[in-house]
Amino acid sequence: MRYLSTMIGKFSEAKFVFIAGPRQVGKTTLAKAWGGTEGRYLSWDIAEDRAQLLSKTFVRELSNGRYVFDEIHKYPRWKALLKGLYDARHHELTALVTGSARLDVYQRGGDSLLGRYELLHLHPFSVGEIIHGEIRPPPPPEGWLTIGLADARGPDVWARLARTSGFPEPYHLDDPLQYNRWSSRRRDLLIREDVRDLTQIRNLAVLEQMALLLPNKVGSPFSLNKLRQDLEISHDTAKTWLEVLTGLYFCYAIKPFVIKLARSLKKEPKVYLWDWTSVSDPAARFENMVAGHLLKSVQTWRDLGYGDYDLCYWRDQQKRELDFVVTLNRMPIALVECKTSDGDVSPNFRIAEALLGLVLPKIQVVNAEGIDRLVGKTRVVSASRFFAGLI
Repeated sequence: MRYLSTMIGKFSEAKFVFIAGPRQVGKTTLAKAWGGTEGRYLSWDIAEDRAQLLSKTFVRELSNGRYVFDEIHKYPRWKALLKGLYDARHHELTALVTGSARLDVYQRGGDSLLGRYELLHLHPFSVGEIIHGEIRPPPPPEGWLTIGLADARGPDVWARLARTSGFPEPYHLDDPLQYNRWSSRRRDLLIREDVRDLTQIRNLAVLEQMALLLPNKVGSPFSLNKLRQDLEISHDTAKTWLEVLTGLYFCYAIKPFVIKLARSLKKEPKVYLWDWTSVSDPAARFENMVAGHLLKSVQTWRDLGYGDYDLCYWRDQQKRELDFVVTLNRMPIALVECKTSDGDVSPNFRIAEALLGLVLPKIQVVNAEGIDRLVGKTRVVSASRFFAGLI
């Protein structure tokens, strides 16, 4: 069971539920657990199931119950199929739809499904989920300076996540050799199968080189021009390929926070990986882990209807930077900075507040255990302790 289990049951009572997330993050396991022994499971990746989906013969077998459609986004007319099924039978059945590629990106034909589904995103394991298990995701905190209490399990969980990733298979195995095999296999499946099935890209060798270069880009503003020069490809090709890797949940981008939205589009984003263990530099890996934990929280709050939460970073013209800004309705509500060890509070907190004209909760998250103190109005806290208070 995962942290979304309760919400899937609630949302599926009225609409179809879409579960999107990275390959091998546990979507199929979650979907089958929801469907139970009486549910019907159909996967586009299984030839027999694919034949039934194409011929629509499975419709004749439908009766009251639960139905799981796995990886159906690979079918070019998947939206039309689900729309017709919902319009004709949604009072009789409930359905869960999963996809490794973004279900809201690959819209190949068919009418809109607006109003017929709820979209939830399944993230890798986090400290909060491991410690608190399958309870309903906690709501956004009322006090950012007080969340996350000491838990004896926290340090061990954080260390294990750092070396195995938050993906279920390597996390449970906790074996370096098994992780290496899993990581290579996952990248091969994503590049060789998902890209081939969902795009017209044929130069997979160079696309794989891009995927191998991205871990070295984590932790600093991302230059698409520099990347395309390294790969000797055009700017448009580099942009398209990066969008593909983002859509397939290999990486994600965090935009800079600015008051005027149009200005943010001209500034460089920061890129992070869903599998943070692919990042070799310790400081960049730690920042990537913090990014993954924060993104999981803000995206879950947005999915569940708490508000338009988002995750950004802050940087001024003098290149002074804060790693993360949590926003609600495009206004900052918390500032977060990453440090690999305990030390002085970053002066950029004060500078950012002065330029933004706001007094905000400030959290300096450190990659060291047993730390939790207030320095003025800034909380300096161990990552394992802080994130135990989030999902």
